[in-house]
Amino acid sequence: MVGYLEGDSLGHIFPPLITMLFKFTKSDILNSSLVHSETGALGYTILTRPHFIRGVDKDSDTESEDDSRDTRRTTICNKTGSVVAEIKWKGCQPIEVVIGKERISAKGIFGRQSGILSGNILGIPTRFDTEYFWMALPEGLTLLHHGSNRVKGQFYTNSLRVGDRLIAAPISGLGHDYLEFHAHPLVSAEELVVTFILVEVLRRCRFHLYPDDRDRPKIWRARSLASLGRRLRRTSL
Repeated sequence: MVGYLEGDSLGHIFPPLITMLFKFTKSDILNSSLVHSETGALGYTILTRPHFIRGVDKDSDTESEDDSRDTRRTTICNKTGSVVAEIKWKGCQPIEVVIGKERISAKGIFGRQSGILSGNILGIPTRFDTEYFWMALPEGLTLLHHGSNRVKGQFYTNSLRVGDRLIAAPISGLGHDYLEFHAHPLVSAEELVVTFILVEVLRRCRFHLYPDDRDRPKIWRARSLASLGRRLRRTSL
């Protein structure tokens, strides 16, 4: 965590910001540890596994997995191993989010204000601050304070840390993915991680960022993938 003072062109000084920079230890963001970039200490563990729920009218002795209702669960644990958040999926559609003791629908995890949809820009509002938007583009994902146009969070793919900077790795697969965001008094780090996952899955779906199907994590190969973008836009924007 890094604290620093931020100012504007008029010389006003704002309170110190706490910046969190996490490194993904694996390329699959749905199955990876998040470690603090500066120290290497474990922050969170993200694990996604299939979870089959048998239909009530089926014979359990003859039922196959194809006959079951295919769901997946993404579990986020803190450094002590305690579960702090979950995302339940049907196919690749988020159907329920749990953060701490709060259960939230896929609709409720984002803000109610109008989103931004223009060409190759998809802006999804947050629920904790009406000025904060997740901005998804083919080139990347940022958390933006819309009023001031300041970046409050960013996802860096295939990057190398050089001193205090992150630079793009010269060769695909040489670097790691990083998630950076400034702390906000009205939202937990767990909620920022959860909403990042949801929007990043949507971004990869919308902009077809996995041209080779063999490289996709299984959750992104689901037949219902295309409906994820429609679902989130319909329910959140």
